[in-house]
Amino acid sequence: MVRVTTHTGIVEGYMQNGIATFLAVPYAAPISTANRFAAPRPPTPWAGIRQCIRPGAVCPQIPTYGPVGRNATSSLAAGEDFLTLNIRTPALSGRAPVLVWLHGGGYAMGSANEPQFQTGAFARSGIVEVCANYRLGALGFLPMGAACPTNRGLLDIISALEWVRDQIALFGGDPERVVLAGRSAGGFAVSTLLAMPAAHGLFARALIQSGATSAVLSPHDGQRTTRRFMEALGQPDPAELEGMDIGRMLHAQRSICEESYEQHDFGRDGSVTMVGIPFQPVIDGTTLPDHPETLARQGRMARVPVMIGTTSAEYMTHSTAHPDLASWAQVIALLDQRVQPMGLSGAEIVGRYRQALPGHDVIGIWRAVGGDLVFQNPTTRLGLLLSKYQPVYKYLFGGIGPDETGAAHGAEVGCVWFNPDLPSGGLPPRFQVRDRSFAARVHAQWVSFIQDKIPFLPRGPWAAYNATARQVAHITPTGTQMRSDPFYERCMLWEPVAPGHDGQASI
Repeated sequence: MVRVTTHTGIVEGYMQNGIATFLAVPYAAPISTANRFAAPRPPTPWAGIRQCIRPGAVCPQIPTYGPVGRNATSSLAAGEDFLTLNIRTPALSGRAPVLVWLHGGGYAMGSANEPQFQTGAFARSGIVEVCANYRLGALGFLPMGAACPTNRGLLDIISALEWVRDQIALFGGDPERVVLAGRSAGGFAVSTLLAMPAAHGLFARALIQSGATSAVLSPHDGQRTTRRFMEALGQPDPAELEGMDIGRMLHAQRSICEESYEQHDFGRDGSVTMVGIPFQPVIDGTTLPDHPETLARQGRMARVPVMIGTTSAEYMTHSTAHPDLASWAQVIALLDQRVQPMGLSGAEIVGRYRQALPGHDVIGIWRAVGGDLVFQNPTTRLGLLLSKYQPVYKYLFGGIGPDETGAAHGAEVGCVWFNPDLPSGGLPPRFQVRDRSFAARVHAQWVSFIQDKIPFLPRGPWAAYNATARQVAHITPTGTQMRSDPFYERCMLWEPVAPGHDGQASI
């Protein structure tokens, strides 16, 4: 056993393969019925020794969002005391770089306690790794008016970053070398936290995997989600939500999530239709002053080095939700409501993509439009906007196959968290590593960014991404090569944007 005296009490962890491990370390007070929608509060100090040798509770959740969401849903025990950190460190002394990891799950599912984040891969590589849990769904992202802070899930993460700033040195970490990283909704969160003034100065670099800036709502669209959620609950008084049974709230949450994901309606949901998830960060003028792309254009994002990228076939798994998709009319109908926030119609965007990608069939075009709308284009736009003010390193993971096949959403996770000392058989199949040398190379590339402002590739420094040198590190099993960004030109298929639309398509 190994112990650390934190500011709130002694925590006891354990040693595993030379790594000191502390699980479920509280960074904020539990989320009870009395403070579900309040700002995070510091944990209450405890007497004696707090055992931190087992995973803690996860945020309450139930599956939603089709096959991708079902894969992301945690099956671990939920509870109130889930604002916790899992910390693994190579040594309790020294000043090692720190990785703070945010899990994905559409802002409604997932946890930091999942098996793929328990490998200790980064601690083995000399990095203090910190995986954070935060409020999800209605608890974290339902706009509640002036009585409750907006963007509570992100405020939780800011609270976790403040804890890291103040206490990670006790675990051998350097608070001035914190890298904030995440994938999918975790990547969306990192992108949004770059725009939140309260987060500035709490991390020195940002690593965004498959999640740029497409998941942010205007105040008006945020209120649409609140209205729909209240209707699903039978129009209770908002004060009733504090003491309401969490199961009832989760079922109402799932009902509007499924509706938004499966039955896109621009008139009902507004810009929610682009990503299909109703619980998103909301521009409130305070915690989030404006859309991240607007702030990036103005140079008002946190000015830290950024590594950002996607997989090569982000929408390949998403397409399994439509196994019977067979006609252009179906594709147009499915996409029409989703692209209206961009000032386009389904027929117009499908026509443009068919002309640009003549070899694609029906499902290939659907994958291309959906993948570009949610992942590829926002990543390209954000990378170019940030590059005017700070170093940006862009990657593409996986080979590019016909009809938008290749590396699916999340395909890089097993490699990023690869620890050669551990068998991968205990991980979910999609995170199991088959090519160990490839996984080791990918992990080393991530480590190089965490350890240094200029990441290295096997053949030298990683070239920065900008408007005059749109070079990406293309990472495949056969090697990592710098190449021209293959998805850049597809951003042009979305021009011009709708009058008054705030830069969601423009570079």
